[in-house]
Amino acid sequence: MNRDNSDDLGPPAPGLLCYRLLDVRTIRDAPQSPSTERRFVETDTRALLLSNAHGGQLVIDGRIRVLRPGDLFVCRPGQLIELTNYSGQPLELLLLSFAAFGPSGEHPGMLTAVPADAPLPLPAEAQISPASLAGQLYGAICAGWRSGAPSDRLRCEAGLLELLGLALHDREQRTELALEAARLELERRYADELTIDELAGIAGLSRYHFMRLFKERYGRGVIDYRTELRLRAAKRLMREPGGPALGEIVYRVGYKNESYFSSLFKKQTGVAPAVYQRNQKRRIAAYSWINIGQLLALQTIPLAAPMDQYWTDRYRNRYDCEVTTRLSHQYEFNLAALRAARPDRIVGIGAFIPEAEQDRLREVAPALFLDWAADWRGHLRSVAGFLELEAEAAGWLDRYDRRAQEVRERVGRVVGADAVLMLSVGGQGVSVCGRRAGTLLYDDLGCAVPSGLGQDWWARPIEPEELAGIGADRMLVRLGQDEAARTAWERLTRADTWRDLPAVREGKVHARVHDGFFAAPVNEYAAEPLSRALLELAEWLGDEPPSAARRSARGSVQWR
Repeated sequence: MNRDNSDDLGPPAPGLLCYRLLDVRTIRDAPQSPSTERRFVETDTRALLLSNAHGGQLVIDGRIRVLRPGDLFVCRPGQLIELTNYSGQPLELLLLSFAAFGPSGEHPGMLTAVPADAPLPLPAEAQISPASLAGQLYGAICAGWRSGAPSDRLRCEAGLLELLGLALHDREQRTELALEAARLELERRYADELTIDELAGIAGLSRYHFMRLFKERYGRGVIDYRTELRLRAAKRLMREPGGPALGEIVYRVGYKNESYFSSLFKKQTGVAPAVYQRNQKRRIAAYSWINIGQLLALQTIPLAAPMDQYWTDRYRNRYDCEVTTRLSHQYEFNLAALRAARPDRIVGIGAFIPEAEQDRLREVAPALFLDWAADWRGHLRSVAGFLELEAEAAGWLDRYDRRAQEVRERVGRVVGADAVLMLSVGGQGVSVCGRRAGTLLYDDLGCAVPSGLGQDWWARPIEPEELAGIGADRMLVRLGQDEAARTAWERLTRADTWRDLPAVREGKVHARVHDGFFAAPVNEYAAEPLSRALLELAEWLGDEPPSAARRSARGSVQWR
């Protein structure tokens, strides 16, 4: 496989370029004898070479390519290509000369020719499959160019784009297979000191290109992926009855330092290895998303829980091994799943579950159904009492309150007496967060509540022109991660009603791309997600310099 030396600062994406077909030539050649004079092809433009026959060879940059139907080559201007044909079969190639145009840096909205020495985001070679498709394109472009009719020439332009698209598709498929080969090797040898360079070599990619593509494809970097494999293997060993000692487990999964492993394990799961092993004996079912965050604060990972959160992959990535029973939004399915899982306890939210269904769940195991009107602290204490973990809850709340006080002082130096409003911007538009959704701001950090916030409890959609009546001195804006959210944010920041807001004029808008608690506070209204959100708020409000806030207010946000 060819090594791809692309880097992160390479050419623009293919979709940002335009292409124009300049000329079409057919190259046909009879079989040669060894004494025949060599034949060369040289172009002064970018070109595609499409093979439509078996036989013959190309020598490009000193490398020999044996031709097959469907072989496609992207050639640079001035590149010298040698044709040889000792196969006994006739040679048949189509040469398409073309030019490329891209956005002009000096004149937005205009196109300018891509310099001849600039790389294009196209593979050097590809194989079009099936070969019959290549033959059809070959014939259509040949005939259309000979005809010279405007409609036929336009079809030839379309043929050029089709060939370029097929070349990109072939590279994407090859890259996908290469990445999967590297991932499978990592799965097989996760306990070894397998380097990124070795994995990149398996994929046939440069180190940095491999790292970037791996993260894009699998959602996490190579090192994080290997850590996840190692910790998952460690969890399996820790759950085995009479399994090996912790030191042996650490060695088996690829670590040499037990202290380092314990720190890494606690960071990933939220509990120390010893606590994890002890709490695996608890078989607790979290009937709703919110219950997961309540249990995690008590260092208990549920046996059963819903894992289909639309706003974050956090629970799926971290607790896939432990949550062996996946719950849904269908009562009969959940009842059957819990009967099979046989949990010791079930925790749910009473308002979300009909009373008749609550009675059926109590037949499976002792169950606690929390009052949705209570606050998150009350929820935590109730769950702790139900599981006989009151001391753990008291200790957790004490640590949380001390941390909240530190963050409050830190945030206060930036916010002062400003009334703060939290907004959420996504594909569905703009929503304002109410008192309970903003509990961190108003209850724990002591930020002033905007006078026009009213009795909003969670979140409600709002039109941009309504924002002026809320009376916010400062705004936190949570942005979704998708393209629809980006579009909505850009549209909002261009509106005069937005630009006229005092918080915007004074550079007091803090906009960030966020998931987790800030994406769905009603579904994450629980101790553990709130503790994570507290630290994020400390960074969001406490550390952002005014210049960055002003940039955010104008819509210049670092999207990931």
